[in-house]
Amino acid sequence: MKVLVADDTHVNRQVLQTMLRKDGHNVVLAEDGKQAVAQFEQEQPDLIIMDLMMPEMDGKEATSLIKQRSGARFVPIIFLTAVTDQKGLTECLDSGGDDILTKPYSLPLLRAKLAAWARVQELHTRVIDQKQELEAYRDRSLHEIDVANEIRTRILATPCMERMAINYHVAPAAILGGDLVLAGTTPSGLLHVFLGDFTGHGLSSAIGALPLADVFYRMTERGHALQDILREINTKLNRTMPVGLFCAASAIEIDPVRRRTAVWNGGLPPVLLVNPRSGARMQWASQHPPLGVLHDREFHSDLQPYDMEEGDRLLLYTDGVLEARSPSGEMFGEARVHECVKRGQATDCAFKEIVAALVVFSGEDAQEDDITIVDVPCDKVIENAAARIQPDLPKPSRVLPWHIEVRLGPDEMRTADPIMDLMQLVSLLPGHARHRERFFAVLTELISNAIDHGVLQLESTLKTAPDGFSAYYQERDRRLAALQDGYVQISLKHSPSAVGTHMVIRVEDSGPGFDATHVASTLSANESMFGRGLALVHALCRSVTYQGVGNCVEAVYSWD
Repeated sequence: MKVLVADDTHVNRQVLQTMLRKDGHNVVLAEDGKQAVAQFEQEQPDLIIMDLMMPEMDGKEATSLIKQRSGARFVPIIFLTAVTDQKGLTECLDSGGDDILTKPYSLPLLRAKLAAWARVQELHTRVIDQKQELEAYRDRSLHEIDVANEIRTRILATPCMERMAINYHVAPAAILGGDLVLAGTTPSGLLHVFLGDFTGHGLSSAIGALPLADVFYRMTERGHALQDILREINTKLNRTMPVGLFCAASAIEIDPVRRRTAVWNGGLPPVLLVNPRSGARMQWASQHPPLGVLHDREFHSDLQPYDMEEGDRLLLYTDGVLEARSPSGEMFGEARVHECVKRGQATDCAFKEIVAALVVFSGEDAQEDDITIVDVPCDKVIENAAARIQPDLPKPSRVLPWHIEVRLGPDEMRTADPIMDLMQLVSLLPGHARHRERFFAVLTELISNAIDHGVLQLESTLKTAPDGFSAYYQERDRRLAALQDGYVQISLKHSPSAVGTHMVIRVEDSGPGFDATHVASTLSANESMFGRGLALVHALCRSVTYQGVGNCVEAVYSWD
């Protein structure tokens, strides 16, 4: 170590210098306190042996200055003094001294103290290094969290929330929350709103929102029904999320034309339909497990429909609202939610009442879970949908015809979803938005029939048993996994004209075919649990014809 010795007695300085150099230390000398401070700043010693009584500046004053100027460095100061009274020794330590050795001192004891303080200094250096590493790690982590939060915010951004006048309050318990609110409209004008609550909070729960949002937005933009979106989200989470990580959710679909809403609730508090005239006139309690828990065959995505009235609002909220605690530990609870709804009847502000009540109830205590509330004004959704219905724009002077063919082999039938890609192409056609769902139904039915009944030769009669649908899809998965050969050939031919557009859909499979003369051409003629798909195709298309042995069907779908 480099040791600074400050003593106004020449003999004392020489004795200490000889002993310290003999022990391998580098020694710097100072004759008084003022010189000791100067030598400290110039030489940066590791330890200081300080005499108490010195001219110019005594040891206490010099020690106080040195401690002020040492910054983050830890430089032990050992006082050498003839003072033995308690007050004098206390003043030495109060000035910044770390240890005291009274004169006459023992050289072995001084050596032991130097060794002990060297160990303390080494430990202090190690602690400082670890502190710096932790601070650097914290800074990197905070930066990564900021980046992750920015990416998550952009992915979850829902432009239609403001357009539809949807209010929402999100209060995460951590920097990254596990709650998410999504909203989007289909090409036909249906509004989908999704509220999700992943288990836990922080990065592990927030990361699950990314694949979920991707599925929601992609399928909503392509016109899928909400129940199909929920099924796809469940499948994706079930396959990708680790055990114990799932998403409690509630979702609504609003049809502004029919003035109807439909609700799905899996693991969240009841969805409330509130009205300024009648309060909470309807609620949908959870009837399903959270998303990601069940396998696709066990999952149910059926929605509960309900007719809307003027002034209706839908309230969705996570269990963080019910489990918010007061300073005394009492939970907010469902009763207080209904009290807020009742207070909000007069002003139609149940949402604001709940948010304000939570702030007052919880005080300044840190919350234990993410809190999210969503308020959907149904009248505004209907008004917005009506305002967006505008006269068709002039048709392009020239629309090119095109023809595309897709061939699915065993591997493609197991892993690919050609319908999504084909729908993406067809969605670019002028004037097609209002026909999107109908065309999707036709294409889905024809391709599903070709795979299920043509290639896999599944019998629809399996669905008649009490657990028929489950057995049907289990058998479908088994046969599809074992499939070695076979194909489905899909052809789409787009033929524009001055008065409209025709899309010729031709689907051929490698199966043995069937007797097409017995196909029910109307929905009313079929009262069984199956066989309605082809009748729906007949109802939606201009013409449907079967070729070969029934393993090739050609349907013509037209729109103006």
